[in-house]
Amino acid sequence: MNDLDILRDMANQLKLSTLKTSIMKFIEEAEQGSETYKEFLFKILKAEVERKEKDALRNRIKRARFPYPKEIETFDTTFQKSIDKTKINILKEMKWIDNMYNLIFLGPPGVGKSHLMIVLGYRAVELGYHVLFLTMSELIYFLKNKDGCRKSKEVINRLNKCDLLMIDEVGYIPLTKEDANLFFEIVSGLHEKTSICITSNKDFSQWTELLQDEALAAAILDRLVYRCQVFNLKGNSYRLENRETIFK
Repeated sequence: MNDLDILRDMANQLKLSTLKTSIMKFIEEAEQGSETYKEFLFKILKAEVERKEKDALRNRIKRARFPYPKEIETFDTTFQKSIDKTKINILKEMKWIDNMYNLIFLGPPGVGKSHLMIVLGYRAVELGYHVLFLTMSELIYFLKNKDGCRKSKEVINRLNKCDLLMIDEVGYIPLTKEDANLFFEIVSGLHEKTSICITSNKDFSQWTELLQDEALAAAILDRLVYRCQVFNLKGNSYRLENRETIFK
């Protein structure tokens, strides 16, 4: 039995099917050429590293809880002119996460707030950051049930360890005093530890009404905007202007 036969026999005993497949492929290539052991080993290790990186990316995307995939190229800057490509390219570099800056996108429904946030979230995940995406209603639900529900506890534990927390639809659903206090605890607890990205249909002047407490609204905004870039997105709804019909 030659060396390649020994390697093939060892590969057959591996439990990892992807690694086994790679090794078998490289053995076939080695039999057809004059490959050194160093080159052979490099190929195996490179394939395994790439597999682990793909698995890690897939796991980060799953744990981020994005409602749907969005690539940076899908954001239409010709429709939404409140933010240009230069600023988007700067945001894509993710230095704002490293410096623990926050992002807030304000504007009416349909102007691209959630789309842009998900786009940046996906980019952050691709670069290795741990991201968590929640709507405001989901955030409040998980906070209220973290002591009695395993899933809620897992999500909140993930929240406290993430590099970027994304909160969508702040202002769409009325908050109780309890809800507002829970929101404050999260913002305060993550202040200067984790970047927070928020979308809201409410101007800052309306947050007192939203949170039902002027002092609480001031305290939350004080922490959010201390190190923050605020974008006011304007215009008509992209969905309404590009709506599809079943009739041609």
